[in-house]
Amino acid sequence: MGSDAQLWEKATPTLREAAKCKDENLLNFHCGIKDKILKKYIKYSKNKSHTLTVVHRSKDDELIWENTEKKISLENNSYKTGREKNIEIRKEPSIFSFLATADPAHEKSDSLKIKFEDQNLYEMIFLPRKAKSLDLNKIHSYLSIKYGISLEKTKYYSSDGKIIWDPEKHKEFKYKPTGLGRDNGNDLYQKQSSNQADLFLTIGKNSIERTNVENQATFDNNQFVIWSDDNKELALKNDGEFDVLQKNWEINFIGNKVPKTDYRIRVLKEKMNPASLPIAYWMFLKKPDGSTQKIQGAEAEKYIIFNKVDFLNEFDSGDTVHFTFAVSPLKDSKIRGANQNQNSGTGLSANNSELSLDLTKINLYPNPVKKGQTFTVTFPPMEDLVISIYDGTGRLLKMENVDRKSNHYTNELDVQSAYI
Repeated sequence: MGSDAQLWEKATPTLREAAKCKDENLLNFHCGIKDKILKKYIKYSKNKSHTLTVVHRSKDDELIWENTEKKISLENNSYKTGREKNIEIRKEPSIFSFLATADPAHEKSDSLKIKFEDQNLYEMIFLPRKAKSLDLNKIHSYLSIKYGISLEKTKYYSSDGKIIWDPEKHKEFKYKPTGLGRDNGNDLYQKQSSNQADLFLTIGKNSIERTNVENQATFDNNQFVIWSDDNKELALKNDGEFDVLQKNWEINFIGNKVPKTDYRIRVLKEKMNPASLPIAYWMFLKKPDGSTQKIQGAEAEKYIIFNKVDFLNEFDSGDTVHFTFAVSPLKDSKIRGANQNQNSGTGLSANNSELSLDLTKINLYPNPVKKGQTFTVTFPPMEDLVISIYDGTGRLLKMENVDRKSNHYTNELDVQSAYI
């Protein structure tokens, strides 16, 4: 961003600091900077230009910063310039930038004070000059990816000035760009993200933790993953066997050897199944060759989780995939052993789509499985094997994709008894 930017307080907390953040105070899995800065003002010479950028979120009316001498102030619902007409602002997570030119006219003093409130601030960047257009774009791109606040109709830039993502090249999917990635030039290291204007979808590398710093996944420098949508309704439409969301997403892998496998996807259950009916959840991956891969998800409290999602594998070409989500009725014909009884409470099924299985080669031990007991399922190695665990009502409790070279699966249950 430039050698003249000064770091007052590193915005990325340690694991210990992150543990102290309350869930309601997190913004895209990041803690705020409340009480981290002792001085509640920036003192600066009037003879010089400056740029101030802040990230802020608050549902209540709140002053963010003000310059009393110039009668300029920024609140989360308005920008006041001392004129009769003020600019109204939507009250939502936002990135604000203020650029000021030099003021050589000395009034009461030769310096100015910009007072600010840090109650709901997440990051502040102050440059002792008026930022050029490219510099401002780099700052906004960094903050957008980090905090899940989209830059609409704007190109995304890395710290070295290269274009990461251009909405004009994604005209059908130019809405709400959100991303992951690493840029050592501005200390960006985002491993999980959700768009703050639409919290339906969260994507994380390997896992989704309570805070970003707790996610142990890795990216190399200048590796980015950006997804965007087609701005269609978040509503289900019947397509025969499935009820499919009308909204679609596009995900792009940008950089050299960007990881395209082992992602965790999380969506809000209330949007997919507001009545909490016993249904199956699906993620549809539309591959570059025109094929569609169906991945089954599992309920986890208020979310639907899709584990170990491989957007592209070694046999796929390209760096772009489209996807959406769907639901379907639970099928009665799950693969269950003859030993399962009505009072077992849990059914264990091995589901390999459109593949004929010899059930005598699939074994569970111990059988039955007691609550909290580790169990193992053995089976012949096969492609696209999914182990799914259901309760007695047919509700999917857990789902895991199994490596094609594996011949066993081990886990434990927090419910009583399981049979195969």
